[in-house]
Amino acid sequence: MIDPNLRRIVIDGALKGCNKTSLHRTLENVIGLSKEDTNQLIENLPFRKKPLFINYLNFYNLKIHPAAKRIPFPLTQIYSFDNFLNKDECHELVQIADRIAEKSSVSNPNGGVKYGHARTSSTADMDCTSNKIVPYIDMKICNILGIKSSLGESIQIQKYLPGQYYKQHADYYSWFTPEHKIYTEWMGQRTWTFMVYLNDVMTGGETVFENLDLKIKPKEGMAIFWNNLLPLGIPNGKTTHEALAPISNNKYVITKWFRSWSLMN
Repeated sequence: MIDPNLRRIVIDGALKGCNKTSLHRTLENVIGLSKEDTNQLIENLPFRKKPLFINYLNFYNLKIHPAAKRIPFPLTQIYSFDNFLNKDECHELVQIADRIAEKSSVSNPNGGVKYGHARTSSTADMDCTSNKIVPYIDMKICNILGIKSSLGESIQIQKYLPGQYYKQHADYYSWFTPEHKIYTEWMGQRTWTFMVYLNDVMTGGETVFENLDLKIKPKEGMAIFWNNLLPLGIPNGKTTHEALAPISNNKYVITKWFRSWSLMN
């Protein structure tokens, strides 16, 4: 019989964005379940099936909070929001990052943990802390976007020491790739990205959208957020971006990604 506490942990992990392949591997190699028990647990989770149709126009037509400022580009939706978090909230999150951030991994064809030279920062999922600021910020992000919280992955916090970076990459999963198959099997494609800078960086540390000729300087409490897709759900290559290395001091951000369908309503 499957331990109900283990079942709950697996459900929570999936709802926060963990892919099915990774959970399979963890249950077998770390927890020690047999392949049969693992399959039974996974296949009997109370999750919705993938929708036959996803109306991506709904993500394009979100009712964004009027205080957000759209940065004008044809078809590409990208916004900034000054003072999304106040100084005290930013400082509290920075302290959390210093405690829990570990070496960043990248998505890969195996769906597991992989480290690469393209990303040298440190990260952590915020669900691993019981701090009450996490659900508060999570709901605040959803309210600004006008999007259901059930579509969101867990908030990730990121720390960059001077010289650390994340080379140009896309937040969406490219069609017809192993990554797309693995990472979108549950919850679908990534739609919106919401990122908040937690401190000022005097030199370096900008977020660069090369295909938009846009460079954004980190500013404490400022949010930037964008739709990774075009109106019909086609990945928008103009949203590929790069985190330049800070030079003068550390850089801290939080990021939350949203998907196209929810496992549970």
